[in-house]
Amino acid sequence: MTNQDLIKAQRLSRDILLEILSDDTLKTIDNFGDLHDHVDANCLGGCCEPGHWLHDEENELDILNEAQNMVNEALGVINAEIPDDSNETEGN
Repeated sequence: MTNQDLIKAQRLSRDILLEILSDDTLKTIDNFGDLHDHVDANCLGGCCEPGHWLHDEENELDILNEAQNMVNEALGVINAEIPDDSNETEGN
């Protein structure tokens, strides 16, 4: 995967995350695979829309897979259980 493809994956992951975070149910899910229980997760970020920029990309599947991996990592961080005393642990 080229650096340009990684940038495109980041762009797509941002679009997917924005869509997830705008939905009260989806934003509570911490694993990309579990999104499929509620929506066609492969279509998030407009990927299934005709004319979406991703369809013109030579490495379309690689970009989509990398974006989904990025989203999966972000969901784990967004919904991570953080102990109440985490500031004290960090010395703050």
